[in-house]
Amino acid sequence: MSSSHVLKISLFLALFVVLVAFAKLVAGASVPWQAWSDAPFAQAKVENKLVLVDLSAEWCGFCKKMDATTWRDAEVLAAIDKDYVPIKIVDEKHPELAARYRDYGRPAIIIMDADGKELMHKRGYMKPQWMQWMLQAVVQEQGDAEP
Repeated sequence: MSSSHVLKISLFLALFVVLVAFAKLVAGASVPWQAWSDAPFAQAKVENKLVLVDLSAEWCGFCKKMDATTWRDAEVLAAIDKDYVPIKIVDEKHPELAARYRDYGRPAIIIMDADGKELMHKRGYMKPQWMQWMLQAVVQEQGDAEP
């Protein structure tokens, strides 16, 4: 098989992967939230990622707005996929965690390292562009902090 033939096949496969990813995003993809447990933190350690926690509540209008906008934005999804393991905590399903983070308001975002150390938190609705910037800034800051 010639090198030009291999190159053509490689380019075709790369284009196919991009098109499939784009189709998922256009089809209304959203964040692949996980439940609060040890598993997402273990995954973050293995994949060298941070943990993104979304504090939400069924009664929260701005939480629903973030679900419909921010958490469906292609650039936000790409940033999460690249650098974060996402966890969603809904107050009504996890009253013990709701009590622990009561003072953070709803919606609220917490970013933690893989050991569960809180790096930052932000309360209130965040537009997609702001979320993307924040996610990238925290990753950059953590990269700058490493020796």
